[in-house]
Order: sequence, then C-alpha cells, then structure tokens
Amino acid sequence: MRALVVLLLVGTAIAQAPGGNLKQVMRSVLLPNSNIIFEFQSITPKNDMQWQTVAKAAIAIQESANLILLPGRLRSNGQPAPVQAADYVKYTQALVLAGGKCLKGAQAKNLDDISNCTDLLSEACDNCHKIYRDPLQR
Repeated sequence: MRALVVLLLVGTAIAQAPGGNLKQVMRSVLLPNSNIIFEFQSITPKNDMQWQTVAKAAIAIQESANLILLPGRLRSNGQPAPVQAADYVKYTQALVLAGGKCLKGAQAKNLDDISNCTDLLSEACDNCHKIYRDPLQR
C-alpha cells in the first residue's frame, strides 16, 4: 500500500513539472499558432479544413495560457517565470480572450472576426513582451 502511495505522489510530481522553458513554449506553441491566425487574416480559408486549422490554432492560443502559468515554469535564463505576478497573469488571460474570439470567428467562418481577433492577440503578446521579454534582451 505504501508503495502505491509513493508511486502516486511521484507520478503527480512528474506530471506537474513543466516540460520546457518559457521561450520553448512560446516558440513551439504560441508563435506557430499565432502565425497561422495572422496568415488567415489576409487570405480567406477556402474550405472546412482550412477553417479547422484556424480553429485549432485559436484553441492552442487559449490553452497556452495554462502552459505558461504552470508553477515551476522557468525562463530561458533559468530564472522562474513570473507566474504569480498579477500583470503576467492578466496578460496570459488576454491570450485566452484573444484565442476565444479567434475561435468564434473560425467557427462562424467570418474573416472580419479573424482580422479583429488578431488585434487582441498582438496586444496581448506586446503588453507582456514590453515588460517581461524586451527589457531583458537589452
């Protein structure tokens, strides 16, 4: 019985450890999925499969907020990501809002809605980058 409890605790700890640093998550989830959405603001999806591609990218954007807020997430410099900072949380929640609007636009197959949601997406990224990324790169 004790062995089972130990296995459950170890399994929980392993499951909660973030798999990559913040930059890796940005580059593997947020950047490519944002690019998909930005691409479709200038070209009209031609079929259901392309609209589904936009919808999947929007879902990835929404869910990325959970990924970048995981306790234990590190920045690429090894320092902890500011997952407890109120403004950081606010900016990640803006990703949820932007992704949701993009998803609704994709589900409605409305190119105007996609164009409008990209403004929210850009703003969410820019607000966080101004404080947490760009000053660190100077």
